[in-house]
Parts: sequence; C-alpha cells; structure tokens
Amino acid sequence: MAQSVEKVYADALFELCVEENTLEETFEELKALRAIFDDNPELPQLLSSPSMGEGDKHAVIDNIFKGRVMDTTFNFLCVLADHGRVRFFDKIEEVFHGLYNDKKGILEVEVVTSEPLGSALEQKLKAKLENKSGKSVVIKKKVDKSIIGGIIIRYSDSEIDGSLRKRLDDLRKSIDSYIA
Repeated sequence: MAQSVEKVYADALFELCVEENTLEETFEELKALRAIFDDNPELPQLLSSPSMGEGDKHAVIDNIFKGRVMDTTFNFLCVLADHGRVRFFDKIEEVFHGLYNDKKGILEVEVVTSEPLGSALEQKLKAKLENKSGKSVVIKKKVDKSIIGGIIIRYSDSEIDGSLRKRLDDLRKSIDSYIA
C-alpha cells in the first residue's frame, strides 16, 4: 500500500534527524516554519508553483531562510520546493510532530471545558493521564462555552465526552425514541 506524501517526507526527515542527532532542533524549526507558512499562506503556494523554476524557488528560500535555519531544515525545504511539495508542509510537520512525540514518549491531550481549567484540576488530570498512558502528558486547554459544562478530553484517536451538552443530546435522543 502506498504511503501518503506527508508520511514519506516526514519519515525521511525524521530518520535523517535521528541519524544526525538534530531531532530537537529540527522539531523546533519545523514548528517555527509552520507558523511562518500559516501567517503567509502565499509563500507555500509560491514555492509549490509549477510555473516557477527551481532556481527561482531556491533563491526565495535562500533569501528568507539561509543562515536562519540549520542546513538540514534548509535542504529539506529545497527538496520540497524541487518536487512541488511545499504545499504539504503543514501535514508533513504534523506527521513529524507525531513521530517526535512517539520517540519522546509524549502524549498531547486537548482538554475542552466551558470555563478555564484550574491549575489544581489540570495537575490531577495530567497525573491521572500519565499514570494511565505511561507517557509524559502535555495538556492543551481550550474553552468552549457551547459544551455548557463538564469536560471533553481528546488524545490520539480517542475522545471522552463528559460534557453537559452531550448528556442533554443523549437525553433528547432517548426521549425522541420513546415518542416516535
């Protein structure tokens, strides 16, 4: 089965970084580049344009990034530009991020609450998740008033929805099934 473009490029870069012992630096640079590309969406479009020659693409990359990122990251950008793959950078960075987290034993967890999560509750939740997963947990907090109350926890491919909105929806469905 063929792998996605994102996986192929992320895997190749990840293996190179492990081999060259530049994983931490590359991880940080890719996050920074993702922010730059997110703030300037025309840049990845330009660097992926088939009407722009390799030399011109390299000149743009050279002017913006030369001396500001490691050679590994710089060369990776050039390879992506040469193959018209810069438009996939956000997905490549996501896959690389996942590979990094797996290697480092990190579990990123999104916690959604209707009010800001207090630090005491956050620490209890983090300790419980670390105990359950055996990994170091990084909590990303999000406030969404539409859940009314309770908590939603998302990690990997899992979701635990303990929100009041979910309970009300379930109650509504139950009542509807009796009436229908």
